[in-house]
Amino acid sequence: MRSIPRIRTAGAVVAVTAASALVLAGCTAPEAGPTTSDVISAERCETNASAGPVLFLTSFAYAASAGILDVLVADELGYFDDMCIDLVIKPGITNTQVVSAGTAQLAGLGGPIDVLTGVAEGADIVGIATYGNTSAIELITMADSGINDLAGFAGRTVGYKGVIAPQFKAMFLDNGIDPDTINWVSVGYDPTILPDGQVEGLGAYKSNEPRVLEAAGHEIVEWDPSSYGIASSFNTQIANGTFAAEYPTVIEDFLRASFKAFEWITESGENLDQAISWAEARSDAGYNVEMSTVRFSTEAGLIADSQPEGTPLGTQTAEMWQTEADNLTRFGLVTDPLDVSTAFSNEYVEAIFDGTSLIWGDQ
Repeated sequence: MRSIPRIRTAGAVVAVTAASALVLAGCTAPEAGPTTSDVISAERCETNASAGPVLFLTSFAYAASAGILDVLVADELGYFDDMCIDLVIKPGITNTQVVSAGTAQLAGLGGPIDVLTGVAEGADIVGIATYGNTSAIELITMADSGINDLAGFAGRTVGYKGVIAPQFKAMFLDNGIDPDTINWVSVGYDPTILPDGQVEGLGAYKSNEPRVLEAAGHEIVEWDPSSYGIASSFNTQIANGTFAAEYPTVIEDFLRASFKAFEWITESGENLDQAISWAEARSDAGYNVEMSTVRFSTEAGLIADSQPEGTPLGTQTAEMWQTEADNLTRFGLVTDPLDVSTAFSNEYVEAIFDGTSLIWGDQ
């Protein structure tokens, strides 16, 4: 699963040429894309096909996560062919930099925080859809830790990945606890450091570490920033800004196909099982089918429960993005105030829905 959103500074940016080489290593030349369709008009089909191969980088391997699994399923079900998009799917690496350079045209990121950080550094990227309207991350403790409220974290050792997420700092600060009273330590990706006692609290994804520990028989307590008044969102798809301006119908129809696949996956347990099996087949590493099923089901539940009434999947708002931008500047992760209008566009989602109903085809 993706780590807590990583904040990149200019000094930490990986050279795009090196990242591009890693992304494309071992890729064979893609076959020519579809040039006819029974779903969209010949003119739209020709426009989409004229973009040539479109490279999409996943946010984390072939994990069963929203924004990854639905894209894989759309590919398997031929939905991108229906849209005349020659989509190439690869596991991502330094997605912000590679998409900004135009080496890849589309990618997934952890959420608006990642997009805003990239835009602040001058990246040519735009958020085209965001799946969840709640926090995907939380802190977890053992049930017997003795931590009974947020104040109980003071003086405790809490593990984080990448950087201390601004959602965590805001959760404490807005509820009267100085986050600097916590002993924050950088950790890796093994959640067993919590029950083993190496840390007393752990930053985690709701769909990953808590579920892994529960499956192993551990009793945990989850401290969700959303439950403490901290607004957040997760799983954002991005596009190269220049490409999106030149090929808006490709962006629209990429999302159209992905969202149709998302609907298909969530229609039944059998469909989810099939989707997981397709993801497993693409993975070169070990693939935990049971936990992957739990992961997607958890995320789909978070997305459904947090979707603002009357809005379709993927909708982005200035209010949503401004909250994330304010936390970035509040905690010094970005120096200058951010103009969120330059970081996202909701036009692509608006073009493919009639109210909350997905339009299949260029009707």
